[in-house]
Amino acid sequence: MKTTMKATKLALLFGCLLLTVVSIGQLRAVPNTMITGSVSFFGTTSASGPSGGGLTTISFNPGWVFLNGTGTYAGIPQTAATFTPSFSFTGDGNSVVLSAPITNFWTFTFGGNTYSFNLSGLTNGHVQCEAMAFSGGGALVGTGYDATPATFSMNGTGTNFSFELSFVTNTATGAPDTGSTLLLMSFGLIGLFACRRRLARKTLKG
Repeated sequence: MKTTMKATKLALLFGCLLLTVVSIGQLRAVPNTMITGSVSFFGTTSASGPSGGGLTTISFNPGWVFLNGTGTYAGIPQTAATFTPSFSFTGDGNSVVLSAPITNFWTFTFGGNTYSFNLSGLTNGHVQCEAMAFSGGGALVGTGYDATPATFSMNGTGTNFSFELSFVTNTATGAPDTGSTLLLMSFGLIGLFACRRRLARKTLKG
């Protein structure tokens, strides 16, 4: 009888510990290492023609350079960056539509860490013979960081649809904790408390 009661107590205790460990594991899965700040680049591009006349393609030339950054990117020296070969869109102004999302729209590596930007869409865009400008959104990605919502702007001038551009990506305002962290922690503590009460009652009956 005593052996059975002891086994039951151990099983309940193990269940309590398992519940707590699972809750803590889920707690750690909540994103909490967001990228901060902004990042700037410089390089050259060419356009297939003016915007608004059907499909327009922007091609990025080799030689893009990370210039400087703030927040997560502060202190990184100028370094070579790789941009996507090209992107295409239709429309003009705030009616532009990106043909397809692009992973690794830009990327560079420093100190063993890789940083990149995934472009999800455009919010504005215009191309003419001597100037171009775009804005849009996506997510910043970095080694050891959670994907972070971000916006970008790209603009410059040139001749015959060849341009020198500045490209700036900014992190969006960080989203506040929705309460999931506190909720998971509460479930773990409540489960542990309930198991302790059951063990106490069984001990008194024994």
